[in-house]
Amino acid sequence: MRSKGPLICVGSGLAIEALPALFSQFPNLHKVEINYSGWAPGNGSQIDNQGLRVLSFSLPLLNDLTLSFCSEINDSGLACLTNCKMLMSLKLNSTPEITSRGLLSLAVGCKTLSSLHLNNCKGIASSTEWLEHLGTNGSLEELVVKNCKGIGQYHFLMFGPGWMKLQKFEFENEQSFWSIFRRDRDPSYKAHTYRYDLLCEGLKDLRLVHIVTEPKGPEIGLRFLLGKCRSLEKLSLEYVSGLIDNDMIALSQTCKNLKSISLWLKPEHYNVGDDIIFRTGFTDESLKALALNCPFLQKC
Repeated sequence: MRSKGPLICVGSGLAIEALPALFSQFPNLHKVEINYSGWAPGNGSQIDNQGLRVLSFSLPLLNDLTLSFCSEINDSGLACLTNCKMLMSLKLNSTPEITSRGLLSLAVGCKTLSSLHLNNCKGIASSTEWLEHLGTNGSLEELVVKNCKGIGQYHFLMFGPGWMKLQKFEFENEQSFWSIFRRDRDPSYKAHTYRYDLLCEGLKDLRLVHIVTEPKGPEIGLRFLLGKCRSLEKLSLEYVSGLIDNDMIALSQTCKNLKSISLWLKPEHYNVGDDIIFRTGFTDESLKALALNCPFLQKC
């Protein structure tokens, strides 16, 4: 979602004490980006909870906010954003003090939120209350989660009816060094506990990175999306373990509007008859299915 209207970017060069005056001078701001990348103690203070509170009361038209490397903001500060009645898009990048509790207060208080990006937010634990609330009561059209250790692929199955409204979804699982050498099961995995009768026919843009699924079940995780997204136009699968030809064939039969597909595949060992073959999960059968069933495909 792209915001239209005045924009201001704030970084380490501006003293925190100057923020109230700055915001009061530009009350019509629609978009604010606050980025402390490369910040060091000698650069002065960062924006904190009180600063975020001032922002929320000073900018009544704010609809797009990005907070990057803001280590002084925690759940209390995030709760102040419920004063931003027009907030539609929020991006949190490397905000280590934000937890699931803060996301829940955001989900409850920000009724107009349609786009949420979470990147490298280490404090978010395994609670799914915020996802459940957004799925049941929210209006998210875009959800992007990257490298958040406490969020696993199976947690998104709790998003429930929210999948019907979603148009863009990205999930990039945090990869440890040892995962290069072994295939670890997703820590959010619990056998025989999930429902896959979810509707996601409005999803147009899907990207999955570094996730592990069970090729033959019983839990297939986010692989369930591949056979259900009838409106899908753009697909990117990067190092997704457990995929087989049947997944791509089901995708090609369902996603007739597919225009772009990107596959980054990691070879694995497969039992074929009495032999063990080292190859990717997809064979020529997958490519044939895409060629026959996806007439709008332009980029592969």
